[in-house]
Formats: sequence, C-alpha cells, structure tokens
Amino acid sequence: MQHARGIPHRRRSAALLGLLLVLPGLAGCGGNGAEGITEVHEAFEDGNAESVAGEERTVEGRVHDVISPWVFTVGGNEPSDIEPLLIVEGDMPAVDQDDPVRVTGVVREFELAEVEEELGVELSGTLYGQYEGEPYIRARSIAEDVELD
Repeated sequence: MQHARGIPHRRRSAALLGLLLVLPGLAGCGGNGAEGITEVHEAFEDGNAESVAGEERTVEGRVHDVISPWVFTVGGNEPSDIEPLLIVEGDMPAVDQDDPVRVTGVVREFELAEVEEELGVELSGTLYGQYEGEPYIRARSIAEDVELD
C-alpha cells in the first residue's frame, strides 16, 4: 500500500517506531556526568538559565558536602575544578560525603521559600542563602553504586 507521498505505509511506520524509541534517550540531552554539572553552571553564569532549567539531567560525581538530610552537593572534588552542584533529594536514601553518585532530576533555580514548601520543612536561611538564584537538581533518582571515571 502506497502513501500519498510515495512512502510505503510499512516503511513509514517503521521509521516512526524508530523515532519513538530514540526520543526518550534524548530527554535531558546535553552533558551528563561531570560535564553535565559544568554545563548547568555555565548556562546560569552566562545568563542563559532557561536553556537548562526545567530539563531532566543526569549527573555523576562524588558527594562533596552533605548539608542536611535533604540536600547535598556533587562535584568540587580534587583534582577536578568542577564547582559543586546542589542536589535536593526529599525522601530518598541518605548519602555520605565522598559517596560516588549518579543523580537524575530536573534542573531548577534555587529559591529558598519554594524549596521549603516543596519539602515541607523549614531550611536555615544562613545555610541556604548562598544558593539563592543558583542552579540545583531536584532529584528523581539517586544511584550510589556507580563507578566514576
């Protein structure tokens, strides 16, 4: 059976199926791992936060600081010069400093009141004020049994 544009129906269906299988892999495209951390920071520093905000990203690195039961940073470890990226995790298993992790979640701009409301807790303005307007990832999943390059 021929389609009006000359593309056989089966071939068009196969192409569409192939596209549907590839698209989920493109979600959150952009840098992953340590490169993803750098890319997120650079977008915010360049005034181009909208290019990454709202996107799902996967980043890898070692836990740099555990700030509270809900928040930690990834990256910033020697010998890397990567600036640590804030991770807000909510109800996920706790991590420890220096744990290798793979975090998947949505990039957002940190606003203390918004994060407090989302977590249902009051966070210290003294601790978290430095992150206001900075990028963070609202974690959807955290894997701790990862091997880092």
